[in-house]
Amino acid sequence: MGLKEFRIVFDNPWNTYYPGQTVTGRIIVVVDSTKKIRGINVKIKGEANTCWATDRQELNHEGRYENETETLTGHEEYFTVQCYVAGSASGGEEISLPVGEHFYPFAFALPQNLPSSFEHDYGHVRYTIKAILDRPWKFDQEAKAAFTVISHFDLNREARASEPIHQEMSKTFCCLCCGSPPLKVNVILPVKGYVPGQSMPIRVNVDNQSGIVVESVKLILRKIITFKANTPRVGTKIDKVVVAEVSKGPVEAGGTSDYEQKLDIPPLPPSNLTNCRIIDLEYNLKIEACVEGWYHRNLKSNTLVFIGTIPLANYQGEILPSGKREPGDNYEDKTADPTYGGYPSGYPPYSPGDGYPTAPPQPHDNNDLPAQPPDSNVYPNLPPPSYEEYGWSVRSLRERGESDHVMGNQGHFAPRYPVYNFTKT
Repeated sequence: MGLKEFRIVFDNPWNTYYPGQTVTGRIIVVVDSTKKIRGINVKIKGEANTCWATDRQELNHEGRYENETETLTGHEEYFTVQCYVAGSASGGEEISLPVGEHFYPFAFALPQNLPSSFEHDYGHVRYTIKAILDRPWKFDQEAKAAFTVISHFDLNREARASEPIHQEMSKTFCCLCCGSPPLKVNVILPVKGYVPGQSMPIRVNVDNQSGIVVESVKLILRKIITFKANTPRVGTKIDKVVVAEVSKGPVEAGGTSDYEQKLDIPPLPPSNLTNCRIIDLEYNLKIEACVEGWYHRNLKSNTLVFIGTIPLANYQGEILPSGKREPGDNYEDKTADPTYGGYPSGYPPYSPGDGYPTAPPQPHDNNDLPAQPPDSNVYPNLPPPSYEEYGWSVRSLRERGESDHVMGNQGHFAPRYPVYNFTKT
């Protein structure tokens, strides 16, 4: 057979890095018979792509309009670096690989100002490494792997993130020629900025003076993505994706309801996708009072929220070191407080113990966490997060024009994002 195994292994088992850090790992080659090669070439790149099909009408030569399908694309390249870890580009003497396992280390310093990794059906920001086995007089053999880059979004540096939300909504319903008394829904949140692992404590007050039953009040965290293309023409596409949702009801006609619900934040890419010019990302909280009767329109409203990678210092509960979990999978409800006073403020003291590292591990160490970013020095009492897969994954890393036989192309890949282990209160 010759080549038995050809793969890429990162020294950081989470395959997750921050801009400016060094990506290190090994190219592993296993052969069961002696193999001749010219060298092993490694290519590391970061890029963003968008692509979607759209229908448009074109006037034909007969003066009639015909429907045509057009594919719009966009592309942005952040870096491409290529080097040899064995042999050289100039050729020279062939290298003979004896039977057994061979390791070839690589190291690459990421540039600053990179956007966070992001995956979607209509576009992505993706970072990959490809190893090419250059063989004389034969087709080259290739292996590929993707890794995650996280560009920090510190909520403490976004002025709007610490602002409270107080959304007041009102609607009347027509009955014959008369209008009903109003349905009023008020929604209060302590801040606009949250991090994965945290819960949004949402206070809801429903005053249903109308004669219409409110079947449920939905609280929906949505991801609003804008994709941009420039080939063969300029175009945009907006997709709205539900990330998390809770609801409660009903509220009878003439009734009232006052309660608090928690909306847990799952692993998510941070807001904005800073430094990417062809994909924009923001989050909003959609509030929808669903009323009875198909002929009545629901009461709806949207408000902007922020998803960051570093939590607000003046609003949060205690954070445990990553991996140190309390029993139970869900956050317990906290007693509703209309003023949202009394919440813990400032980062709690953190004394490492139970085997947790006293200093952040470096990316070349075989530890459970990526190295901490430079911003971690600003918040020395903030325990490091864990890194968990985002719910949107890709089944193939294959690019247009790339061979179907690239090893690793068909593997599952989902970016990992920081998730904080907030204690239950």
